[in-house]
Amino acid sequence: MLGLKRGTVKLASAHDEWARLFEEERQRLIKAIGKYIVDIEHVGSTAIPGVPAKPIIDIRIAIPSLADSYIENMIAPLKAMDYSYMHKFPDRHFFAKGPEECRTHHISFVKANSEVGWQDAILFRDYLRRNDGAREEYAVLKRELAKKFAEDRASYTKAKEEFIGKIVQLARLEK
Repeated sequence: MLGLKRGTVKLASAHDEWARLFEEERQRLIKAIGKYIVDIEHVGSTAIPGVPAKPIIDIRIAIPSLADSYIENMIAPLKAMDYSYMHKFPDRHFFAKGPEECRTHHISFVKANSEVGWQDAILFRDYLRRNDGAREEYAVLKRELAKKFAEDRASYTKAKEEFIGKIVQLARLEK
């Protein structure tokens, strides 16, 4: 029920189990690297009840610094948990868990309280949790895009950006 081949898109129906799996992983992460963490949140579609999702638990971890030297402290403990360091982006560091044939968890380390990395992900998640219409609209969009981009996750992700941006703006207006 959890896991997907790297680069592909296959949606699973929403599962209550995803929240439990996040919480279990959260506890393992706190045990392994808790002294480096400011906050940790379950984000992405697996964190939104009723929305189909790639069966990969998306985790956002706020840290005080994105400096390479800070991230280096966490690489060995995360490797012991089967995470691989994948990419450094301007606003985050990205790790994936599991072999390429079956990725189960994604972690994005972001600067604590950063607008794009931290706040926007939480605003998006929470807005969809509260708004049935927006949640259904997102579910329809995801299903259409999953059919169109089943073997092209980058295009699938890019095609969702406009909708995500719109929802984040609406959520900011509610604040």
